[in-house]
Amino acid sequence: MRVEIIYNVDKVKSELDFLKNNLSFFENNKMFYYFPFKKLEKELISKQIKLDEKKFEIDKRVKLITKKWERVETAFFGYLKKIDKQNEFFNFENHYKCFLSFYGCYGYFRFPGQVYVNIGADLDFVIETIAHELIHLLVYEKVENKSYEEIEVIVDKIMIDSEFKKLFPRYKIQEI
Repeated sequence: MRVEIIYNVDKVKSELDFLKNNLSFFENNKMFYYFPFKKLEKELISKQIKLDEKKFEIDKRVKLITKKWERVETAFFGYLKKIDKQNEFFNFENHYKCFLSFYGCYGYFRFPGQVYVNIGADLDFVIETIAHELIHLLVYEKVENKSYEEIEVIVDKIMIDSEFKKLFPRYKIQEI
């Protein structure tokens, strides 16, 4: 299994409508988000993206995130396979895509194989967010009829498992 870390301006732009439509969800659930757009006009979007690329030193940040993720990826999926042998709870794919952005909440996913991560947090938190969103994908079919809160509790329980604490010692359970 492999996670491909991708920064793509067109993908960032294509997610803006989705993010705009979910701002009230983020607010109602007291979630962090960054969305500096009052209107989604091409010129304004391009200008803001260029500002954020410079602010976050996007090329450097992508390399750092990729390198840090590659250090934990094998152990991450190894731990999950070990857990899965006991209860066959996860649905694994061979390839996942992780799209990086400056906008939206810390992370979200699209089943079956895409995660979206806001790079505005510190590097360790970004890596934890990638892992958290991947777990959402892996359990999606087993939990899709549960509430948002119930699903987050399940994902958090997996993330605080003793094996994962070795990889993500600073992980904190979400306050929902």
